[in-house]
Amino acid sequence: MKTKKIFLLGLMLVFISCNDKKVFSEYKTDFKSNQWQKSDVKSFDITIDDESKNHDLTIILSHVYDYQFDQVPVIISVKNPKGETEIINIDLILKDSAGKDKGDCLGDICDLKQTFKKNVNLIKGNYVISVAHDFNNSYLPNISSLGLEVTLSE
Repeated sequence: MKTKKIFLLGLMLVFISCNDKKVFSEYKTDFKSNQWQKSDVKSFDITIDDESKNHDLTIILSHVYDYQFDQVPVIISVKNPKGETEIINIDLILKDSAGKDKGDCLGDICDLKQTFKKNVNLIKGNYVISVAHDFNNSYLPNISSLGLEVTLSE
């Protein structure tokens, strides 16, 4: 019985220590009919309290398994506490060269995580990070959520 308690305590400590790196995490799930409209820019408000450490910024896109597109172009706008805005154009790579989903899939939904800024120093204050897709149609189909995570760099 004592061994089980020690094991559970150790397991809890592992989960707690894994979360020590996460500074911010938020998901937007308001996609009607699983469609991300081109005009629907998703914004995330972030507060950085400790500028002595570097950070990683990661997008999480949840989509239907075996997505019909290999990549999705997105435009990311990062407005810093000084009011300066950086525009970043990236492609979210959904499938590898063999056509296999790159995200973590469970059932019919895959969660793709893609870091777009790594080991970057963020000054103390409030940031607004906005994400829009640059897909050729008026909407991007089969999207269930879009998230943003800010973690401490290793």
